[in-house]
Amino acid sequence: MSGSSDEILHALAQRGQEDSQHPTINILFVHCDSSLSDRILSQLRTARFAPRGEAIHHHSELQHALDKRSWDLLIFAQKQDYLTGLTPEDTIEQLHHLDRDLPVLLLTPGSELIDPTHWLGKGAQAVVCEHNTELLLLLLRREFEALNMRRELRSSRSQLNHLQERCERLVTHSSLAICYIQDGLIQFANASFAELFGYDSDRQLQEHSLRQLLQADCRDDLDLLLHDSLQNGSRVQRTLTVERPDKTEFEGLFTIFPAPYRGENHLGIEVTTDLYEADEVLRDRHSGTGLITQSAFMDALETAGQNAHRGGQDRSLLLLSLDHLDVIRGEVGSEGVELILSNIAAILKQDVNRAHLVGHLDDDSFAILMHNADPDKAVALGNTLCHTISNHVCDIQQTAIHTTVSVGVVMVNDSSPSAPEMIARARLSADALRHGNRPGNGVNLYHSEQTRLAVADEKMGKRLLNALKLDRFRLLFQPVVPLRLDPPAPYYEVLLRLISDSDRQLSPDLFIAPNIEPSVLVEVDRWVIKKALASLEQMPAAARTHLLINLSGASLRAPELLDWLYDLLRLSRVPAELLVFQISESDAAVSLMEACVFTQGLKRLNCRVCLKHFGSSPNSEHVRRELDAEYVKLDGSYVQDLGNRNIKLDQLQGLLAPLQSQRKLIIAPLVENTRVISDLYTAGVHLIQGYYLQPPREQMDYDFFNEGQS
Repeated sequence: MSGSSDEILHALAQRGQEDSQHPTINILFVHCDSSLSDRILSQLRTARFAPRGEAIHHHSELQHALDKRSWDLLIFAQKQDYLTGLTPEDTIEQLHHLDRDLPVLLLTPGSELIDPTHWLGKGAQAVVCEHNTELLLLLLRREFEALNMRRELRSSRSQLNHLQERCERLVTHSSLAICYIQDGLIQFANASFAELFGYDSDRQLQEHSLRQLLQADCRDDLDLLLHDSLQNGSRVQRTLTVERPDKTEFEGLFTIFPAPYRGENHLGIEVTTDLYEADEVLRDRHSGTGLITQSAFMDALETAGQNAHRGGQDRSLLLLSLDHLDVIRGEVGSEGVELILSNIAAILKQDVNRAHLVGHLDDDSFAILMHNADPDKAVALGNTLCHTISNHVCDIQQTAIHTTVSVGVVMVNDSSPSAPEMIARARLSADALRHGNRPGNGVNLYHSEQTRLAVADEKMGKRLLNALKLDRFRLLFQPVVPLRLDPPAPYYEVLLRLISDSDRQLSPDLFIAPNIEPSVLVEVDRWVIKKALASLEQMPAAARTHLLINLSGASLRAPELLDWLYDLLRLSRVPAELLVFQISESDAAVSLMEACVFTQGLKRLNCRVCLKHFGSSPNSEHVRRELDAEYVKLDGSYVQDLGNRNIKLDQLQGLLAPLQSQRKLIIAPLVENTRVISDLYTAGVHLIQGYYLQPPREQMDYDFFNEGQS
């Protein structure tokens, strides 16, 4: 990926800017020392997970942990001696005995990988050297994603079985004549079908040849229709003449389509004699362009995807999106736009082979389902259409309008998602051609974002330094509201946003990549501290507003930052005790000695320290004691679990009791509803924060605080 910085940011933004919650991943660490588990948790948090871990050393602890909750991964550190008797073989055997689908990753000491054959045969999912952190992270992600896929598959199978049973009941009692056939023989016919065809009971049609129900001169046509629908996975229609047992006849519209029946592939047949109501060909045509409608195209695309999953029937999807639709509508109005779309539809009808399916999706998009699995040919067709459409002149009200389209191409194969997701991918690829300063009028083949983001991550360090020079960063403030705090002073957390070329606000989750140089992160932290201090200087002194400022792990290992901060505070009129520096538990655990030295330096400057993500690692209490932070912020997953009733109130109270006895100020983030607020109050939480109270804003203007100051 090359070009403007916005292209990198656009790729990163696709990670889900709107979804601020990271996937929670629950890990059991068996025989892992604290430094190893903390390092893994820190890497997962940097990789945009919300990890939580628990340390296991005994059989009883393992059984208790498995009974307590659902886990996502089990990481077993191989040792020379297992003093407690809990070996990898025992662990895997216990999981098999309990029929638990829990991936096991075996970490071997040293830097040389042993032959994994034995352990893979035993049931471990992977064997990796504990020092190969990059490979370990890749395997963790792979196994977590595979586990979630299996969970979704089990859930989908259950739902599918339920829906198939419901569908069969609906078909059985439907007033529409329906049957399912396999190899030309009727395997099921409902009562309406039997009645229409002149039979007393649907049982009389079991294993009956559908061909024999038609007039002799229609039977060859039926064979061709069945073959076409079966081979192409398409929905076909033809009017055929039926001959009943009493020799009476009628003409029926036969709609033939692939359909599963009791777990096997069949062809479904719908027969109606009301041609006006059943003529789907007419009803599924767009009134303005004459192309098939979005609904009909999506049905065909879904069928194509299902056929591709069975293998050997790959296709290509092209989505053509009209460029600059708003500008065109402003010039020629809605009627002019309709004329332009009709012209484009005419070009598609002329230039696209009739073997391919062309549909009109919405106001500005067309789609083509190519009976072709070669991406080069799909891109070539897209380029041809772009050239033809851009050279076409549409005369509207004596105004010559040149139009262009952006084309996104997606391959339909055995790895394809659902039809709506394929359309979304094609639209994403088309939209990328108009992103930033790009004008559109081109073709873009969809590739997985993983490859794009790998390149993006490598370049983000330079992009961030450039963004600092161009003043592309902004600060937002989210209130941290006292729940049981005396006196109830105002608090805000300082949140960083990067402004892209297209004015998108990107959170650090989207642009802080795992391999950014530490010096870049320190520079970003300095910018945040300096701007936050300037914002605080503008607040009334009597307000005593506290700011929670996040520090990266790189800053904890940069002692020169303390000298810089000392000089900054010396020139400022803001009391240092109003600054609360937030340090992630995982960052502190990985570099505990450096973190302790750094926090001691902050306290000498009279600043405060908050340990955030508390409770996410097996060594939380040890890290908290060593760091001796005045504030402790719970890991957000506890608040979510409390809201979802995945954790009991007394369990949370047990976690917080030591903090309360040591007079720590406890903060709960991710508060999204009133239900958890009362529980948090009961548990002894002092401050709460979340979108329910107020989303991040550019000003420190939370009404509750303002009322307190008036």
